[in-house]
Amino acid sequence: MIQSVNLATENLNAFVSQDTLEIIAQNLTEYFQATNEGRWDDLMHYFPMHKKPGDTTFVKSSKEALQHWTERGVKNRTAAAELIYASPAFLDGDQEVVLLNMQLSHFVEFQPHYDGPRPDGMKGMVESNYGKGNAVYKEAPIAEGDSLPLRYWEISGLNRIWAVSHVDSTHWCFLPPNFNESGAAGMMGANAMVEALRHRRANDPTAEK
Repeated sequence: MIQSVNLATENLNAFVSQDTLEIIAQNLTEYFQATNEGRWDDLMHYFPMHKKPGDTTFVKSSKEALQHWTERGVKNRTAAAELIYASPAFLDGDQEVVLLNMQLSHFVEFQPHYDGPRPDGMKGMVESNYGKGNAVYKEAPIAEGDSLPLRYWEISGLNRIWAVSHVDSTHWCFLPPNFNESGAAGMMGANAMVEALRHRRANDPTAEK
């Protein structure tokens, strides 16, 4: 289980203040820990609900979906993360947006009782969330009493994530790199997104030019 999101000691390319970056790293740690432990109420605290104030239906349906897949045997687990790039904070209406890039160690696990679509056929979905070329499919030995092994995708490599905060807050929330493909397109405006992506291409040495 992840203990903390670290800041790269060498080759850190950060364009926000050290104080802001440390707060983002702490909030991101708590976001990953809530996911690892299946604490869905806490996890929703790191979704930009200022864009959906008072929308209890959205919160309820989101937690139900997360719990549904957990009970079916799917678990997301982050083992380690190290921030290597942070864009400037771009103003986006009532929020600030920072694009992050990190070295990520993550697992998408399918427990022996999982009975859904074949996990080994999910490479495209996994890479959409965690970066192309970063995922390797593996199977653990079958444990005593189980008829199927623990199957999992191991992700190791660079991964982007969006950090957003209301302009009157120092609490940061997070959106996956493909959030605009998964029903959350209204969480961020196109201008801020484009500016952040342009900045990363010009200033993150690991970005594709």
